[in-house]
This record gives sequence, structure tokens and C-alpha cells, in this order.
Amino acid sequence: MRIVAGCLIVAAASFGLAPSSPELHNRYGPTDLERFTVRPGITATVQYGADHLACQIQIEPYQPLIHPAAPTGTLMSSIEVSEILEELAPPAMRGKEVNSGGFQSSCGVGIVNEYENVSIVRGMNSCAASITVRDSAAQIIFKRDICPKVNNSFIISEPKAK
Repeated sequence: MRIVAGCLIVAAASFGLAPSSPELHNRYGPTDLERFTVRPGITATVQYGADHLACQIQIEPYQPLIHPAAPTGTLMSSIEVSEILEELAPPAMRGKEVNSGGFQSSCGVGIVNEYENVSIVRGMNSCAASITVRDSAAQIIFKRDICPKVNNSFIISEPKAK
């Protein structure tokens, strides 16, 4: 009987150790950042504006919140990343392409496509073990007035008028 009572006490106490999502929402209100599993092993972390619409999305291989000491070096299929980009920022939403560019430094490749409504930045590894190029991360940055302006040197913009 003591064992059963002890198990019940431990079980009841374990429910109160970590706050649940609804409890945190009730206490602090809506979140401005969420992470979704969009494919097995691939996540999309979304930062919202005050209007609760996406402002920035980071697509990357799954990583625990507290990163291990050694980087995992995990890459994603470029085909899957392209599919995810199509889902999260379909071509009709992007608007007309206004600029594009890229760079390569050893195995690292960066591609930037700037549209009227969004900028898409992809980081790739062209020296991965497979024959195909694989993505290390991708970003979607929405160009809405309510969204924070991103100061990213890899995003190409129109020259400022003097």
C-alpha cells in the first residue's frame, strides 16, 4: 500500500514541475515566436509581428533548444527546403523579383532572392558528402511595415537616393 501511495505522490508532483503551453499563454499572453516541425528533422521558427502575422521565418535542421557543445553539421535536402519555401511564401505572395545575387566561400554558398514583398536567403553547402547541394538554413523575411527591419548584409537592396 505504501508503494502505491508513494507512486501516486510522485506522479502528482511530476505534473507540477514544468509549466504547460496553455499555462504559459494564460500567464504571459500570446507568443511572438513559435517553432514547428515542417518535415521530419526540419523546423521552421516563426517570429510574429504585433498583428500576429509572420515577419521572419528561419528554416533549419532540428536542434535542441540548448545546443550540444559540438555542432551537429546536419544539412537538409535542397528539394525539401524549396518545397517548404513554396508552402510558406508561395510565388504569388512574393511579388515580382526585384533583385538576386549570391556568393561562395569555399564550400559555403549563399543565395539571396529579393521580391517586392519578401526576401529569401538560403545557405548551402556544396561540399557535402552527397553529390547534390544541401541547405544548412533558409530565411524568409517579410517586408511589412509592422515587421522589424532586418539589417542583414546578405540582403541586396536598391541603392539609397542621395
